[in-house]
Amino acid sequence: MTERVQKFLSSAGVASRRKAEEFIKSGQVLINGKKAKLGDKVDPAHDVVKVYGKLVKPAEEKIYLILNKPKGYVVSKSDPGGKKTVFSLLPEELRNKVWNIGRLDYDTEGLLILTNDGDLTQELAHPKFEHEKEYEASTQEAPTESQLEKLRTGVEISTGTTYPAQVKQRDGKVRITIHEGKKRQVRRMVSGVGLTLTALKRIRINKLNLPKDLPLGSYKLVKKEDIL
Repeated sequence: MTERVQKFLSSAGVASRRKAEEFIKSGQVLINGKKAKLGDKVDPAHDVVKVYGKLVKPAEEKIYLILNKPKGYVVSKSDPGGKKTVFSLLPEELRNKVWNIGRLDYDTEGLLILTNDGDLTQELAHPKFEHEKEYEASTQEAPTESQLEKLRTGVEISTGTTYPAQVKQRDGKVRITIHEGKKRQVRRMVSGVGLTLTALKRIRINKLNLPKDLPLGSYKLVKKEDIL
């Protein structure tokens, strides 16, 4: 069975499919000793594929895990500035087998999905699928109904007006559900309506909720059907 080389690389846990395409474009992927091109196909049972000189073997199994990210960690394999990364919270045998789907910024807590499944990465990361992401925001001021309505209908931020969001209040906090994934979007939305954010946590991606019994900094293995 042959498959596109970028799909093979993502399935093997090397990187997401988009990142694998970057490796190919930069000439760092070899198929049987020749530089790969986008669109090339490989037969994992017979072809020798290398990335940066390292042999790539097919993944034996798909891994799906969730992490309750604490504040003070970056979502990256490494950080040039020496900040702690979420991968340091995983056991060593998992760190190089999975990658993150999406990001949470340094000061945001909550649900993060890590996997070696390239197909799942594509589906959850692509905006056309409109998977929901729900956040719990704590604000310094009590929001007015006018501010909540602005969050619902769309907020003008530097990259344009946000799409309508689902917004409700519970236990003194604001729950915001969005389909987009603009950088620091919820933070900019809250600030855009004149509220001061004091804490932000992602509590749901699609149908997967952050377990209430999963401590900050801890991870848990899940199934693909728990996510989609």
